[in-house]
Amino acid sequence: MRVQLTVTLLAMLAFGTAAAAAPARVHVELNNVEASGPQCRVTFVVDNRAKDSLDSLKLDLAVFNAQRIVQRRLIAELGPVRGNKTVVKTFALDGGCGEIGSILVNDVTCTLGTPDVCLDGLDLSSRLKDVKLFK
Repeated sequence: MRVQLTVTLLAMLAFGTAAAAAPARVHVELNNVEASGPQCRVTFVVDNRAKDSLDSLKLDLAVFNAQRIVQRRLIAELGPVRGNKTVVKTFALDGGCGEIGSILVNDVTCTLGTPDVCLDGLDLSSRLKDVKLFK
């Protein structure tokens, strides 16, 4: 009984380590925000690390101010992105760039399969020290 329990625990540990080591399929970086009149242009760099193309990659974004109060919501279409390809996408948001404290990827849909696969396969980062991109 004790040997079986040990083998089961070792198998669970090995599976958990392998699952955690799986690389993200898509990396999205918040690269820049810049004022453009009464709007703020937000630029993302999307790196599709999978061999398959993404016809669609829609992010449901919630933009928070520095006090973590939601300022706006939007759906950003970052696709299409060919397999093993990096692209740049820019969106205009109403309001000033200084009002953005962080951006939450609230949900995601893509052509990789179920929404869970899309969200779990998404890796996020921000080049801006004052604006966090997270899920």
